[in-house]
Amino acid sequence: MTRVRKALLSVLLFLVSLCCFIFAPPSETTTRTNTIALSSSEQRTEAVEIQNPGISRFLEWVGIGALVLAAWLWRKELGVTQLGPLGAEPSISQQPAGTPPKPPEESGPPPTLDLGRLSKEMADATTQQQLQHIMQMFQKTHSINASYVARELGVASRTAKTLLYLLTKTGQLRADGFPRNTIYTPSKSLENRILDAARQRLSEAHGILSERRYVRIKRMYEVDALFVYEEMAFVVEAKILRNQDLTSRLDHWILQLLNTAKELRLEKIACVLAIGCLGDAQADLVRKQIASFTFDSGSIPVQILVFSESELT
Repeated sequence: MTRVRKALLSVLLFLVSLCCFIFAPPSETTTRTNTIALSSSEQRTEAVEIQNPGISRFLEWVGIGALVLAAWLWRKELGVTQLGPLGAEPSISQQPAGTPPKPPEESGPPPTLDLGRLSKEMADATTQQQLQHIMQMFQKTHSINASYVARELGVASRTAKTLLYLLTKTGQLRADGFPRNTIYTPSKSLENRILDAARQRLSEAHGILSERRYVRIKRMYEVDALFVYEEMAFVVEAKILRNQDLTSRLDHWILQLLNTAKELRLEKIACVLAIGCLGDAQADLVRKQIASFTFDSGSIPVQILVFSESELT
């Protein structure tokens, strides 16, 4: 619905609400008189007024409903996702990219993509500079989207989508959440390399997996990836370990992963903690520490995968 139509409909609803309150008839008042005999020579009379709202109460509810619907039409502009029984948050939603988050919009390449024109633009110095600027944005944020890029570069949303598409096509970025709420992350970031290795390991055991990365669960929990094979869902969290101090962190990591998995309320679900060992952390020693570590995960199985730095290249 366009802004003009929403404005006209809002004005109409407001006028309906105004008429309901202005032209509502007053409540009918009925006086009932009761006579009480206190003695043979003394009586007392009591008058009780009873108000009957009649149709005025119905018109009041219609007026209030019209105001609520008028406000609901502008929920995206007002940043409102739920108003009483209207609207509800999805169980799983994509993480917002950048701050402040922008309204969701369809992402991806423009509807009409002229590859010849895009090839010429790649040779243009301005386009090259914009592509470099986009990659530098990841020094201050984990992920970006088309709205974030358009605002940072001062370009149109269509241009931002084209630039992001070029970076994705050349393998520098990966897109998740397509076609709505698409966010982009460096395809060779540490987190994505760990998730790639975890997906490869799980695929060898369970077959081809569908995936969705960097999602939010009920706006309370964030998870790095959801891998799904048939009816089994794997909640995967990627962690980077740069020293041998694993014991103090493992309990917290597993507990956080289990809490996130329980919110999904799926019958077949498993947790996977993928750890990438860098720097002073040696994968063989970490695997030995994990082998001697015990924990109670209840009915949800937990698998811990450890990858050396060479396995992440």
